[in-house]
Amino acid sequence: MKKNKGFILILSVFFFIPLLSDFFADAFYLPISVENRRILKQSYISPAGEFGIWRKPYNKIRGHYHAGIDLKNPGSKSGAIEPIYACASGVVLSVWSNRSSSCVIITHNLRAGGMVYSAYTHISDIVVSAGDTVDQYTVIGSFIDRPKLDKWGEYLNHIHFEMLKVRPKSAGRVNGREIYASYSIDILRKNELNKFFYDPKIFFVDK
Repeated sequence: MKKNKGFILILSVFFFIPLLSDFFADAFYLPISVENRRILKQSYISPAGEFGIWRKPYNKIRGHYHAGIDLKNPGSKSGAIEPIYACASGVVLSVWSNRSSSCVIITHNLRAGGMVYSAYTHISDIVVSAGDTVDQYTVIGSFIDRPKLDKWGEYLNHIHFEMLKVRPKSAGRVNGREIYASYSIDILRKNELNKFFYDPKIFFVDK
């Protein structure tokens, strides 16, 4: 009987090891539909969408350091309905549907230990929920379409993509579920930027 239990234990370990790999983010992929999602080309980033630049106050939003990168819609037409993907294996922490500021945040476990959090803002037609397991092939939503851009502004034809070092802040509860938000517009000093965020570029191959 003990021999059988030992065999079952060994068999279980070999069975679950491949499954456990799904819980770790071993590599990161661009959340947009391009030929090679491991390679981040400079042309994918909006001219005013670089990490760490100072953003002047606009639309009643105070000035702050830009905490992510703005990835352009890769579609051939402005306002093309293009998919947004999770950047790696992880679990959806929060979904916040808030018109043009709608955001999805995903928790990623690193094999070496610790966590990072990816955040996707200006995302439309969200198709995931908090608690969902995702990987780099999972579509989580899309770019804002043409009619909504006409309503909210052409400048929103991008995805604001962040990689957080720390757990996002609580933003209250919606329908009984806690939602979270990034620290994006709270970053008023460069040392705060480096405390809370990674430059997303370091997670990809630069070409």
